[in-house]
Amino acid sequence: MTATASSKSAEEWAQKNLEGWPPKTIALAVELLRKYGDPHEATPTEVAWYHNGPWKRTILFKQGVPHNFPKPHVDVLEQTVEYRVPVDKVPDLLRYNGSLVVDRTRGELSAHCDSEQQNTIALNIADDIVKEERNVEQALAYHAQIIVGLRDREPETYPQKLRFKQAPSAEAGDEAPLLVHLGD
Repeated sequence: MTATASSKSAEEWAQKNLEGWPPKTIALAVELLRKYGDPHEATPTEVAWYHNGPWKRTILFKQGVPHNFPKPHVDVLEQTVEYRVPVDKVPDLLRYNGSLVVDRTRGELSAHCDSEQQNTIALNIADDIVKEERNVEQALAYHAQIIVGLRDREPETYPQKLRFKQAPSAEAGDEAPLLVHLGD
């Protein structure tokens, strides 16, 4: 397959490599294959792309985790960006969305959901919280408003693309701890 695959080649790849996977997950795999081409890694339980589109990493899991926010679905798609989360903002992000994962050592922020669109929404709203443009309650209400808007086919910008600039890897991780000289 090329960087972007035809529907036929994506479906053929999925049929050959994802036997026994849930139908909705296979459909998402086909969508990702059409958009990003061949995965960099594929195992019986997950498929991964690296540095695809705005993502540092995209992993599609065979088995997901049930999640009820903002509506019932199964989290099967993890997408990661380079993003430095200040330590004092971590509790707010986790209160907003339990499917966000902060890795301060690597300087990464990941979202787990059932689509790229939903991961993009979660990461954009997480950025709003970090920048103090919304508190947790406002973020939850806005997220619900976006979902209703999407359902009603109202134009929304939050799910279309990431609205923040990612920090380069060298700048994204935890700051070096203060070193103390203990003597000879």
